[in-house]
Amino acid sequence: MEKSLKILWVFSIIITQQLAFLANASHSRKRIVPALYVFGDSTVDAGNNNNLNTLAKANAFPYGIDFNNCSTGRFSNGKTFADLIAIRLGLPMPPPYLGVPKFERHKVITGLNYASGSCGILNSTRAGDCLSLDKQIEYFTSTMTNDLPRSIHIKTKLRHYLANSIYLLSIGSNDYMLNYLKYPNGTNNNLNPEKYAEYLLEQLASRIKIVQIYGKQGDSEQMREREIREKQSE
Repeated sequence: MEKSLKILWVFSIIITQQLAFLANASHSRKRIVPALYVFGDSTVDAGNNNNLNTLAKANAFPYGIDFNNCSTGRFSNGKTFADLIAIRLGLPMPPPYLGVPKFERHKVITGLNYASGSCGILNSTRAGDCLSLDKQIEYFTSTMTNDLPRSIHIKTKLRHYLANSIYLLSIGSNDYMLNYLKYPNGTNNNLNPEKYAEYLLEQLASRIKIVQIYGKQGDSEQMREREIREKQSE
């Protein structure tokens, strides 16, 4: 446990330094990567919860007072760190997936934001309606297999695009605040804190592997099936 806390402390210092660096970020003169895809909770939600039946929304004052005095749904007075990373990479800030009309999603090729406030690593973590991490990955899979091929027609270019894009994930605190600590008699509370942390890491790792397979490798089973269908229709 002590070792884990030391690692977490070092990691927190690194993150704090990086955020301080990003706080002064300006738009890069050139695009460094093709796209930024964002997954997570309220720390990076860009407005998806505006479209959900939940009290976990940030679409009213004083949220957004430093974002042109506009409440966008970000749980922040201004930009989230995902926005700052996008700016630093020379990209536009990824729009919330649910905020883009379905018929226009194929046009967005610089990245999307699937994050949802109050969600967690576990599907049981939520406060009202939210996009679970599994649901976010499902939407990303739809983006990759249905939307992107409509704009990036050459398969090798699509694979290169996916392999060189950035995938950002910020999630986990709600699995404690809205799950483990909130429900002391819940199913997860038969685990001590160390075991629960290990369980969360296992669940998170399995989902990261899915994104890695679908995204970075750019060669999922869905894409292969799509290629087969295209060949059959030729």
